[in-house]
Amino acid sequence: MVYWGILLFFALEYIRPGSYVPALNALHLNSIVPLSVFLGSLVSRSRVKISEVLSSPNAKWIAYLLFLIVISGLTCDVKQYALNVFEMVLGYCLAYFFLRKEIYTVNRMSGVLATLVLVHVAVGLLTPELFSGDGERHYIASGGFLGDGNDFALSVNITIPFCLFLMLNAQGKIKKLFFTGLLFLLIFAVVATQSRGGILALSSIGFYYWIKSERKILGVIGIGIVILFVLAVAPGQLFDRLATLTKTGEEMEGSAQGRILAWTAAVKMAADNPLLGGGVGHFPVKYGAEYRPAGYGLNEIPWQTAHSSYFLILGELGLPGIVFLVGIIVSNLMANKRMLRESGQGMTGQAITCRNLVIALNASLIGFAVGGAFLSAAYSPHIYILAALLECGRDLYKKSLVPKSAADLSDLTPQPIYRQVPA
Repeated sequence: MVYWGILLFFALEYIRPGSYVPALNALHLNSIVPLSVFLGSLVSRSRVKISEVLSSPNAKWIAYLLFLIVISGLTCDVKQYALNVFEMVLGYCLAYFFLRKEIYTVNRMSGVLATLVLVHVAVGLLTPELFSGDGERHYIASGGFLGDGNDFALSVNITIPFCLFLMLNAQGKIKKLFFTGLLFLLIFAVVATQSRGGILALSSIGFYYWIKSERKILGVIGIGIVILFVLAVAPGQLFDRLATLTKTGEEMEGSAQGRILAWTAAVKMAADNPLLGGGVGHFPVKYGAEYRPAGYGLNEIPWQTAHSSYFLILGELGLPGIVFLVGIIVSNLMANKRMLRESGQGMTGQAITCRNLVIALNASLIGFAVGGAFLSAAYSPHIYILAALLECGRDLYKKSLVPKSAADLSDLTPQPIYRQVPA
């Protein structure tokens, strides 16, 4: 029952049915469901103990962030701003807990990944104008943390490796074709948003997979197919936007200039208060009122966010904040690197599947790390959900390995899709 509640949580959190049927908001399902799942997970007979969840490295990183938010809330100017962020992050911490505790089999993990893929497809299809090819940039109908096309592109990029994993490990041609179709639909969704950060994140994911692939020529062919598909479906405006990435000074496009100004303000906030920053949830008001660029009046520049997870958390929480974000990303990449070096006496089919799972999760983290550099997603659910799934994936892979002392089974097992090289 708890497991099905987890799947419902993802559907509610990403699709946000209340955005389409406002009457549903009165039911407060987005609060009741995750809280119920959390309470159910506390008493469920899971294979993963509560102590194991709380003592894990990622749990400590998340607890560290909550501590920083509480301290910031006690010292910042507007307590309500800090409280809003605290409530949001606390909710995602509960999601981290029940995911880490309840996802202990490959089938359960596959169910979660498939749900994430399907809810992103649903969100895209519920915004049909996104695929109209009219050249305009559209907001996402579901709202919430996916309301902007750039935010949607980041979230889809995180999901694309999940879809690829499901496609590669699907049993039967029909399932493989199904997930192949969804994979190209997700890529189409990233292109349709015209997000430059989304394209960079997608490129980084593709490059990582090519590095991990044993069959480099086949990998080049696959990347070439994706590139041809992107060229076929991309609106002309996307290439105009991508061209601005190389421009500087007065030739720089407006939104790019805005990012540079916001990032500069974040650095100044951290320099003025390196231990506490400008206050959690305070970046827009601090930027507009105290750190706006020289020559701009009080009402001459929008009170916008940092447009970067790194600069947002640096400006709001100072150096301790950036330590959290960089630390949790780097520590997981290093843990994955060490795990992918592990091998038993023989790689069973289960071990190969789990290895491919860790690679997919690694690719998702890379997508977040790259795409998050251009979006204020530090308090969105991505890193907290990934933190749980990464630990679950590593645990599944570790348990799937045949002990060194076992008989040599290498001749009896299929070859892995990816060779065993460092992450």
